[in-house]
Order: sequence, then structure tokens, then C-alpha cells
Amino acid sequence: MIRKANKDDIKAICFLSNEINAEHHEAMPNTFSALGEIVRDADFWLAHMAREESDILIIERRDEIVGMAAVSIPTSLKPSFLKDKKTCHLTTIVVASFARRQGLGKKLIRAVEEHAHENGASEELLEVMQFNQSAINFYLSLGYGDFSTKLVKPLK
Repeated sequence: MIRKANKDDIKAICFLSNEINAEHHEAMPNTFSALGEIVRDADFWLAHMAREESDILIIERRDEIVGMAAVSIPTSLKPSFLKDKKTCHLTTIVVASFARRQGLGKKLIRAVEEHAHENGASEELLEVMQFNQSAINFYLSLGYGDFSTKLVKPLK
């Protein structure tokens, strides 16, 4: 089952967030913090859910939360050189490591797309770290394509 998260789901959301953060920290320790307490990021996720333009969708299996997707559909004023269209930003998606490769990620993505469509978005935008080739391949298999390239240079 997929549904919108509520504040009672915060511990499971933090658990999933920590799991994906650990993978990112391992690959990019200069960018992503090491793990802290399970609920270290609770205030961040609660604030995300409190914003009118944002939601967290969760997927449950046998009454256990096994995945989440954080989305936002900003309605802020856009510069005149950009087309006026709503874009759904998929800011975080994670399926628990023990539940991967069972089609849950695909179900979660489809739910995000449905949520975006129902809220007037005409496209979905997400960012994937370059090291995460399996995620890139997953998104490409679902019809996502390149949009832009972000570059970084550490300053001394």
C-alpha cells in the first residue's frame, strides 16, 4: 500500500533516510555527514511534510514501511525566460535494502508520477549522484532522461 506519510511515521522515515545517507556518505564523505542518531533528521522531514507544496509518500508491506519518496511541487514565481509549468521535484526516494529488487521502487515512482499529475505537474525532475549507477539505470529504464549536469570544484 502507498499513502501519504504523517508525523507518526517519522521514525521509519528517519530509518530509511539514514540508510540512503549511509550509502551517500560512503561514496561522498566530503559532502554527506556520517550517521547520527536514528531520529537526527526528524525536524527536517517534519518540516518537509508541513510545507503545503511538499509530501512524503510511503510504501508499506505487511504493515511495515519499506520505502519513501519525498516530493515537492513549488508554486513560486518563475523567471520570464522559463516556461510557466509545474514541475514535481522528487528530492529523495529510498527502498529499504532488505526490500529492494522486488518492484517496490517502480511502484513508488509510479505513485509519485500519479501524485504529480493529480497536483497539476507536467513533468518530474530528480537528481542522482554520479556514483549511483544502479539508480541512474533504474530511472533510465522508466523513461527518465538527462536534463542538466551539475559540476563541483572544491575550493582550497
